[in-house]
Amino acid sequence: WKDGQPDIWKVEREDASLYWWQSEQFKLTQITDDAEKESNLQLSPNGKDLLFAHGRGDLRVFHLETGKAETLVDSFSAPAFDISPDGKWIVYARTDNNFNNDIWIAPVDQQADPINISRHPDDEYGPKWSPDGSKIAFYGRRSDDEFDIYYVYLTRKDNDIDPRERRLKKTLEALKKSRSKSSAPAKPTEPAKKSADASAEDQKSDTQADTKQAPKKAGEKDSQKDDEKKPELAAEPKTKLPEVKIDFDQIHRRLERLSNPNSSERVLGWSPDGSKLIFTGTVKNDPGTWYVTFPDQLTPKKITSSSGSLKGWLKSPDRMLWLVNGVPATQPLSGSGKSYPFSAYQELSRSARFRAGFDAAWRVMRDAWYDENFGNHDWDQIRKKYGDAASHARDMSEFSRVVTLMLGELNGSHLGFYPASDLGAQSSNTGQWNVSTAHLGVRFASKHKGPGLKIKDVIAGGPAADTGSLLAVGEIILAIDGTKVENGMDLTRVLNGRSHRDIELTVKSAGKKGSERSVVIRPTSYNRIRSLLYNTWQDDNRALVARKDKTIGYLHIQGMNWSSFLEFERELFDVGYGKDGLIIDVRDNGGGSTTDHLLTALTQPEHAITVPRGGGPGYPQSRRVYATWSKPIVVLCNQNSYSNAEIFSHAIKNLGRGRLVGVPTAGGVISTGSASVMDVGRIRVPFRGWYVKRTGEDMELNGAKPNFVVWPKPAEIPNGKDRQLMKAVSVLQEDIAAWKKKEQPKLIKATER
Repeated sequence: WKDGQPDIWKVEREDASLYWWQSEQFKLTQITDDAEKESNLQLSPNGKDLLFAHGRGDLRVFHLETGKAETLVDSFSAPAFDISPDGKWIVYARTDNNFNNDIWIAPVDQQADPINISRHPDDEYGPKWSPDGSKIAFYGRRSDDEFDIYYVYLTRKDNDIDPRERRLKKTLEALKKSRSKSSAPAKPTEPAKKSADASAEDQKSDTQADTKQAPKKAGEKDSQKDDEKKPELAAEPKTKLPEVKIDFDQIHRRLERLSNPNSSERVLGWSPDGSKLIFTGTVKNDPGTWYVTFPDQLTPKKITSSSGSLKGWLKSPDRMLWLVNGVPATQPLSGSGKSYPFSAYQELSRSARFRAGFDAAWRVMRDAWYDENFGNHDWDQIRKKYGDAASHARDMSEFSRVVTLMLGELNGSHLGFYPASDLGAQSSNTGQWNVSTAHLGVRFASKHKGPGLKIKDVIAGGPAADTGSLLAVGEIILAIDGTKVENGMDLTRVLNGRSHRDIELTVKSAGKKGSERSVVIRPTSYNRIRSLLYNTWQDDNRALVARKDKTIGYLHIQGMNWSSFLEFERELFDVGYGKDGLIIDVRDNGGGSTTDHLLTALTQPEHAITVPRGGGPGYPQSRRVYATWSKPIVVLCNQNSYSNAEIFSHAIKNLGRGRLVGVPTAGGVISTGSASVMDVGRIRVPFRGWYVKRTGEDMELNGAKPNFVVWPKPAEIPNGKDRQLMKAVSVLQEDIAAWKKKEQPKLIKATER
C-alpha cells in the first residue's frame, strides 16, 4: 500500500547472504501503478511471468523481462486460477452473467480461445493443476448441496488406461527391478569421484545443514577460524519443466468424480510428483484433511483432523507446508504435524490506521457498488469529504460512524459497516451469567386501576400456559417474588436476573371474591415470546379470514429462507386443503433468496390430468418438483417487505399470477456480499442490481406497487382490525368467482372416442 493505493511491489534483500528473517535493509521496486486493486499473485514456473487478479475480476499477466502486462481473462469477479507446470496454460474458475461458475483452460500466449472443461449448470471452484502436468482437479456441487471432487486426465492416452493395466504395469516394473538386483553380480568397485554437482548436493544434505552456522548479520564478526572457508550455498539445480499435452476434444466428457457419499470436499493441492491429491472434507462423518493416490488408490486416507490451506511442499523430510488457522505448520501424510506460532509487535498511529481503513472501505465501494453512478455523486469528492474526519476519529465507534456516513451518501439498501474491536480493548466476558429480563408468558391490561397486574391474555405455548403454573385471563398478579406490583411500575426491578430461575407469584383469582394462591413459574426469554406471538398472530389472521370466507386459506411467509420455504410447502396442504383461494402474506418479511422456489410451487404448468380407476381427476404429486398451488392467490405486502420479499411481490404482479394488496414495498433490492477492510472491520458489498423484466426498471428505490393500496390506521392492527387482510379477502373472492367460471375440458377415454 502507498498513499492508500494497493499495488504490486518487488522486494529484494540488500544483503542476499542473510536469511529473510535476519534482513533489515530491503530494495523496493514498484511493478504496477494504477488505481485498480491487485491480488492473488502467482509466479509462473519459469519465473518469467507474474499472474494476478486485477480490478473487479480481470486476470492479468505481467511479463517480468519486458515489463509489459496483458489481460488474459475479462471478468467482473476475480477468478480462482492455477498455472500449468510448463507455464504455458492457465486453468481458472470463471463466473458468467448468470452467476454460474465453470472451469476453463486458456493459453498464456492467447493464441487460442479458452475452452470450458466442466460445462455444467451448477458451480465449480478451485482448479488445481497436477505438478506432472497430466491432470486437473476441482470441486463442484452437482448433486443436491454436496460438493465433490472432479478430475480429468488431459490426454486420451492417460485417460484410456484402465486400472488393471496400470496395476499390471506397476507389477512388471517392480519384478524387473527385483530381477535385475538379484542377478547382478556383486563386485567391489573403487569409490567414484564425486562430481561438482554431487558435492554441491552434499552441502545441502540435512546433516550438513544441521551443523552449519546461521548466516551473520551485516557487520557481525565471523567466529570461524581464519583458515576455515565459509561453505557456499549450492545453486538450485535446473529442473526440466514437464511438457503439458492436452486433448481438448470432448474433454468435458472425460471428467471423473471422486464420490464420497454424504460429504463435501474442497481441493487443496497436489503432492510434488502429482500422484496424491490433498483435500479437506468430511468422510464418513469424520472431518479433516485427506488424500487419495492416483491412479487407482482413490479411497480417501486421513492425514489429520486439522484443516488449512496448502502453501507448498518440503522434500526432506517429505511433508506439506500449510497454514492452519493462520499459523504456519508442516504436516506429513502420516504422523503428527508441527506448527510454528509466532508473535510480532507493531506500533500503530491511530490516525494513519483509520485513514488507511477509511480509504480501503471507500475503495471497496468504488470497485463493487452495483451502480457506477454512485447515487449521482462524485465518489472521489465523497472520499475527500469524509477522509479527514475518519483520520481524526478518537476510537473505533467514531470511525465506524464516519464510514457509515460515507455509505449513507449512496442512499441505497444493503449497506453496512461492522467495526472490529478497538486495539487493546479488554473483553467484558468474565464467564459469569448475564442479567436478562424474564417474561412470564402473559400480557397485562393497561387500563386496570386496582392493585396488581391484571392478565389480559395468556400466550399459547408460554410458561403461564403450562399445567404446573397455569394462569388465566382476568386473574391478578399481586406480587412477584414477594414485591408488590402495579401498573406503571418498572417491572425490571423484579424480573431482571438469571435466565434460568424460578419466580414466585402471588395470584388473585378472577372476580370480586377471588382467592389468593402462590404460583411458581419458570419464565422464558423475550425472544421466545416474540416467536410464540408470531404463531398467535398467524392463528388470529386465519380466524379473521375464516369468519369472512371459509373457502379461503391464509399463510404468512416469515422469511425468504429454506426453513420458511419448507413451512410454506407444508402449509399449502395444511391451510390450503379444500380451499378455493389462498392469501399469501409477505408483510414484514425481511428477505432472503427463495423467490424462485416459491414461484416454482405457484406457477407450475398444468399440461395433463390423471384419473385412476375409481378415482377423480388430479395429478401425481410425486412427479412435481414441489407441492404446488394452481388456484387463485392474492399477495399481501407492506413497507417492511424487503429485498427478496420485494422480488417475490414484483414477480407475482408482473407474471400475472395474482394481485397485490397493501402498500408499496421498501424499495431495497440489491444482492449483497461482504468484504474485510484491513483489520478495522467488515463492510457489506451490494454488487448486483435487480430489474423488472417487463419494464426494465431498477427495483432499488422502486418498491413493488400493489394493485390495491391500503394503509392501516394507527392502533388498528394491535386491536384486531386488519383492513389490508380484509381487502385481500374481497379481492380474492372476485378472482375465485372468475376462476370457477373457466370451462374445464371433458375427459374422454380412448374407448369413448
